[in-house]
Amino acid sequence: MNRITACTAAALTAVLSVPALAYEKGSIIVRSGIASVAPDVSSSALSVSGARLGGTRVDVDNGSALGLTGVYMFHDHWGVELLAATPFTHDIQVEGLGATFDLGETKQLPPSLLLQWYPMDKRSSVQPYLGVGVNYTVFFDEDIDSEADARFATLGATGGAKLSLDNSFGLAAEAGVDFAFGANRRWLLNLAVFLIDIDTDAKVTVPEVGDITASVDIDPLVYTAGLGYRF
Repeated sequence: MNRITACTAAALTAVLSVPALAYEKGSIIVRSGIASVAPDVSSSALSVSGARLGGTRVDVDNGSALGLTGVYMFHDHWGVELLAATPFTHDIQVEGLGATFDLGETKQLPPSLLLQWYPMDKRSSVQPYLGVGVNYTVFFDEDIDSEADARFATLGATGGAKLSLDNSFGLAAEAGVDFAFGANRRWLLNLAVFLIDIDTDAKVTVPEVGDITASVDIDPLVYTAGLGYRF
């Protein structure tokens, strides 16, 4: 019994004597959680074969997905973060001409690379941070809504309309905070918000009618909440 007690005490002493993992050069931080994209949309008026339709605009709904980030600390206070996610899905509407209707939907992926600054002491259990960098948003799987097809039919279209959105390259900024917990404070509760510059040209090709186009600034705030782990 004495031997068991001694071994247990030695093991506890060894565990408790391990220093808490810190935000320091060489550390790797992985975070994952729910990400919600809230677009702040501004849009040009729609143009049909080059003729502008006054009073019209495009709007984009919110979307949510699983957000993933990985950080490499190249300094005790500085890191490089790669932001990724599972695909976001957004519904797109057209407003104006006395009505609002569903145009379609698109999926997008927003990979971003950011330089981060961690101002607190490297062993702080509450660690805010700021980041700035670049984003490249890829749009894909664009689909036209049946309501839009019905409206195009009134203009003489016979179906087969196609929606496309150009990919976007722009700036990205973030503010976040980690709350460390667990053994050696390896686990993190993370909250963050990103501001991403996303500008795209949207085009609907409608047979027998022509191309309907608009320039759309999406510029969303992206809110994330989840867990992280420091290696």
